[in-house]
Amino acid sequence: MLNLGKIDHIHVRVDNLTQALGWYQRVLGLGPDARFRKTNGTTMLANASGSIRLALAEHAAPECPPGSVSFVVGGQDFMEWLDQLAGERVKDAKGETIARDSVEDHGSYLSVAFVDPFGNPYEIVSYDYTWLTGKLKIGKARSIAG
Repeated sequence: MLNLGKIDHIHVRVDNLTQALGWYQRVLGLGPDARFRKTNGTTMLANASGSIRLALAEHAAPECPPGSVSFVVGGQDFMEWLDQLAGERVKDAKGETIARDSVEDHGSYLSVAFVDPFGNPYEIVSYDYTWLTGKLKIGKARSIAG
């Protein structure tokens, strides 16, 4: 059985990003994670050690629904997870079966988003960016980084 590694981040939707940034920093001690630039309308927050991360997005921004849990894996495991999800005919939020062309390029990491049979959202990410983009032959047309 493939191993998911650990939870990488959880998506959280907010009404006011500026207000939310202040609250999460003041109350929970989470600040903007400098390793991630704002991509796809999402701002990554982390604790000082980087062991806890939340991806904050204002209402209309994220492609991943709020509450979406993201698991992190290595590059080879990411490839194997793509095959596993496709083999099990797992669907994305649009109802399309996961395939290698379901991968999204965030500029510093790759992800594949999917739902369980009950509609709960998940994402698998890998930071083995250079290796994976070469292996998957990802070009700018599939990149969502901006």
